[in-house]
Amino acid sequence: MKVFALIMAGGIGSRIWPKSREATPKQFQNIFGSRTLYQRAYDRISKIVPPQNIFVVTNQIHCSVAAEQITEIPKRNIIGEPVGRSTAPCIAAAASAISSITDNAVMVVLPSDHLISQEENYINQMKEAIRLAEKHRALVTIGIRPTYPETGYGYIQFNKNEENSDITVHGGHRVIAFKEKPDSATAVKFLESGDYLWNSGMFIWRIDVILEELKKNLEHFSDFDPQMKESYGQASFAAVVNDFYSRVKSISIDYAVMEKSDNVLTIPSNFSWSDVGSWDEIYRLSDVDSSGNAFKGNVVSVRSRNNLVWADDKVVTIVEAEDLVVVETKDSILICKKGKSQSVKDVVDILRKQGRQDLL
Repeated sequence: MKVFALIMAGGIGSRIWPKSREATPKQFQNIFGSRTLYQRAYDRISKIVPPQNIFVVTNQIHCSVAAEQITEIPKRNIIGEPVGRSTAPCIAAAASAISSITDNAVMVVLPSDHLISQEENYINQMKEAIRLAEKHRALVTIGIRPTYPETGYGYIQFNKNEENSDITVHGGHRVIAFKEKPDSATAVKFLESGDYLWNSGMFIWRIDVILEELKKNLEHFSDFDPQMKESYGQASFAAVVNDFYSRVKSISIDYAVMEKSDNVLTIPSNFSWSDVGSWDEIYRLSDVDSSGNAFKGNVVSVRSRNNLVWADDKVVTIVEAEDLVVVETKDSILICKKGKSQSVKDVVDILRKQGRQDLL
């Protein structure tokens, strides 16, 4: 079977506002190193999938930057969303486009904003996931082994004592259930049990299998699938996608498909992973000085400990401060207690209600 990939590059990364904005979301920024998170996602998967088989779904206003940052991907493979509708509709649109090329394929679905190291392990596990999906007609997901009781991620409960050797030979386990983002006490129980993985949002399945699931479970998709398949590569494709998005509801692939299927497998990761989803996570990934501070930009610190300070334009000074996140951009300043940065999304919601589009 041929292998295709979808890089999902929508979203605005509101939990790392004010650095991530609607015009320049985090996936298109080089937060770590010289390559953006989106480019890094391409760099990894292009070792398995040829560029002509890689698709991207992003907001329509970001199609040009997606094409500029990765020129190897054909422009016809960059699908613009008129509005965000979560992951199920974007996967559906890309699956229709791929099926117009061939139904005899495996599709790898990847978020664009992950930071992954130990890439050789990642590639090997992705190859095993492709084999599992092809052989067992299963919906396969890569689960991340949790390292602390995170409340900002969904969890996957899995059979850690899997007995089916035909599955375990590829590192797979059956999924028992998907769990929503837990409270702190529940997250601790999940971690201590060893029965749970973080839901990474990385999926692998056969095209014919996911299309069948989407037609059953995603409203309006059956009506639009033939039109998207027929129009892929033509000027009319964008209009069909726009019409589809005007009718389909916003729903994640987890709700629409994964939680309803009885043939879901997971492979527990053996590589280092982060979704770079909050300023606390950025601090955890950053190099720190002898006082536990992580600084970027022009920062002056006096007897301060365990802080993250990001300064874009101005000199930022902190005096006898501890456990803070301070982010300065040209038009905004964020000050937040470390450990509370998941709530930065609430700031974005307030600004949106106030009509402060200039800050979003």
